[in-house]
Amino acid sequence: MNGRFYETRMVRPVRLTVWAFAALCVAFILSGCQEANMAANQVFEQSSLTDNVDHLSPWTAPEKGKGTVVQFLPFSGVPVNTADAIYKVIRARAANENINLALRLDEPATYRVRTLINAVGSADVSIFIFIVELYDVSGKRVHRFVGQEYGAAPGSEPWSGIDAETERHIGDRILYGIKDWVTRAN
Repeated sequence: MNGRFYETRMVRPVRLTVWAFAALCVAFILSGCQEANMAANQVFEQSSLTDNVDHLSPWTAPEKGKGTVVQFLPFSGVPVNTADAIYKVIRARAANENINLALRLDEPATYRVRTLINAVGSADVSIFIFIVELYDVSGKRVHRFVGQEYGAAPGSEPWSGIDAETERHIGDRILYGIKDWVTRAN
């Protein structure tokens, strides 16, 4: 009887300690997930595309004979050199696709395009997520599309996983997404 009493008294604290440790581990893991989700959400909350803006201030429409003119606003969320490379792809392809681009922000345009590109990465791959919004002359958002492109494994940060081929793919997908919509809208 005395041995059994001793065994019971020792097993209960050990079980309690194991359960307390397990609960602590679960709480720690969940708090880490919550912090990661909060950090990811902050990136998109700070973006100008997810602020539920469905209007821009109105601007001047192009003359009747100019056709559809598309104007890109500066890209958000992307390093400047990467944004420049993607825009160069869009400019080079636009002429071949019969899309007129406004090259300055003060030029008249049929549509304005806001673009957010964000990068997330793991040890194996970088993922580049883009959100593209088109606004008409009155400033009303008329179309939005989202896409993603995969890149190489990132180094210290996800943008290091982008290369010229990935920039080309992103530029092509943005341009052809706009072309498909403008063609249907007109």
